[in-house]
Parts: sequence; C-alpha cells; structure tokens
Amino acid sequence: MKTDFAWSGSEAVDAVRKAVEADLDWDTAESVEKLHFYILRAAQNVGRFEPFTSDELALNSYLSHRMAGKRLCDFAWRMLAQSL
Repeated sequence: MKTDFAWSGSEAVDAVRKAVEADLDWDTAESVEKLHFYILRAAQNVGRFEPFTSDELALNSYLSHRMAGKRLCDFAWRMLAQSL
C-alpha cells in the first residue's frame, strides 16, 4: 500500500483517506484502464459525472495513486458523497 501521497487539504477527502488507510486489505486494479473504469463507475453509482469538483478530483488522484480496485473505489466514492 502506498501511503506517501500528499494530503489533499480537503476535510472530506482527507477523512475518506483516513478511513481507507485504517484497513490494509483493499483491492487493487489490474491496469490503468480498469482503474479509470472503476473510478468512473463508482462516481456514477452515487450520481456524479464529469466534470468533477475539486474534492472529487482530489479523491480520484488519491485512488489513482493507490491503483485502487473496484471495492476501494466504491467505498471511497460512497463516503465522499455522504460527506458533501
């Protein structure tokens, strides 16, 4: 797990990150293409579409840095949607 990523400065995104990093057992994407698909799908599941807000872009940047899998993307996007 990569944890050397800078904090976003957004309270909502950093709270999601803290929740994510409290658990070490997250899935990872098999490729950059799948990662992008997982992010877009997770966003659409909570009713968000491009163009993304600055908070949403910060979350996507964090998920990309982690090469997040489907489960992690879904969790993170649901948490962010509930906090905004």
